[in-house]
Amino acid sequence: MTFRFKMDVIDKEAESVYEVFSEYGDYLIAESATKEKLHEAVKAVEKESRKMYNIIQYIHRPGADIPKIVEKCEAMFTDIHSALKILDEAIPVDSYWRYQNVWNHTISWLSFLGSLILYLKTDSLPEMPQVTEIIGLKKGGMKSLRLDIEEYLLGLCQLCNELSRLAVNSVTSEDYQRPVRIKNFMNALYTGFRMLNLKNDNLRKRFDSIKYDLKKVEEVVYDLSIRKLCQISTLELEGESSKTGDKEAPKKEEDKKEVSETQGVDEVDPEAK
Repeated sequence: MTFRFKMDVIDKEAESVYEVFSEYGDYLIAESATKEKLHEAVKAVEKESRKMYNIIQYIHRPGADIPKIVEKCEAMFTDIHSALKILDEAIPVDSYWRYQNVWNHTISWLSFLGSLILYLKTDSLPEMPQVTEIIGLKKGGMKSLRLDIEEYLLGLCQLCNELSRLAVNSVTSEDYQRPVRIKNFMNALYTGFRMLNLKNDNLRKRFDSIKYDLKKVEEVVYDLSIRKLCQISTLELEGESSKTGDKEAPKKEEDKKEVSETQGVDEVDPEAK
């Protein structure tokens, strides 16, 4: 009798554990299905964004018709908007922050594409509301999806990288003033980023890359200015010259040292003979 009573207790405990873990299992299955649906929707968005990026690359070709390329890319945002709508509908209610890591990289990349298109049209800073509208995440248009500040700033970091490449390739197209405009824009943007108190995270690392992109553009502008191929103020030219001089100074010191050592050897050797 006692043995049967113990077995009944064990059976009830086992049944209780089974019911609890069955609920956990159902939850994990549902969670996995939701993530799979989101990943599929994100892949569709990325597919459309890659198509646009491939078209944008034509701006780096010699003699590229940039206004025409920009116009074509703007038309391609329609397909991206449709893909984003599907992604937005797949996000469970009140679960934006829970699944944000699934699409945040994709949204920051779209922010870069939108920022690049807007910059090529105006040669000025693409503001966040403008970028939000062009990529299709305008407030009220989506149930959950939106453009966060960090995603917008990451897009601007990527924009600097693309513009540094454009500055170099513009010289091939004999568009000598574009590198100057790009330098001025990146200088202002770099100053703006320095006003932010960034922690040691992904955004901080991407911000640090801006100074290397800016340095590349400054070297292009300096080379053009000393060849008198672009218009640049005397103050700016002196600034570029001082930066170049700072880089060459250690090399000049080494050269002087080598020359002095060589002279010293030449003076001693004849006496030794």
